Amino acid sequence: MPDFLPQPGHEGVWAGGRVSREPGKTAAEVLAPAERLFVEEGCSRLTMNMVLVGAEFAIARRDTVLGEFCIPSLEIAGPGGHWVEVSRAVGKPNAEVERMQEAYEEYFEAARSELRAGATAHDVHRAVSKGFGDRGYRLGHVTGHSIGMTMIELPKIGEGVETELRENMLFSMHPHAIAENGRDCLYMQETWLVGPEGGIPLSGLPSKIFR
Repeated sequence: MPDFLPQPGHEGVWAGGRVSREPGKTAAEVLAPAERLFVEEGCSRLTMNMVLVGAEFAIARRDTVLGEFCIPSLEIAGPGGHWVEVSRAVGKPNAEVERMQEAYEEYFEAARSELRAGATAHDVHRAVSKGFGDRGYRLGHVTGHSIGMTMIELPKIGEGVETELRENMLFSMHPHAIAENGRDCLYMQETWLVGPEGGIPLSGLPSKIFR
């Protein structure tokens, strides 16, 4: 278990969400309150804050202006150097993204049952990605990956990865659903603990779009 769980990331989402209610804000303005909170909580400068613009990632800078719907991704490390990540969408989604959210709800429930000791990374990937595939969405980026003293570690959760999961492994799970038009997307991350009978989400945030 890490020395640092995602509750500060949880609070960072709330801090950024309060600012992002006004379209036209820059990514830097939206995520500055979260960054301030992370420093106060002892994260020093071990952070990486991003937003999704269309289906692409962008660093949270002043030249990135957000609209009515945005997806911030907050990545932070605690005093011991263990990383956590959290991401939730904020704002008003269109009909395409609403369909993606339905798949996200199915993924979250699948992860609760399938991220268990003895399962393979391949089996978990198949279970959590099924709702997206059934709706015709391709997944950009990896479905998930181990997380610890560096942001991205092996094993990854993906097709053909036969690594057997063990209790107390930590995974960053973030199916990245992308529509055929290449613009509409949904990416919401959760840090999961592998339990003996299923996955345990650690942030305390529901898997939903915050409106």
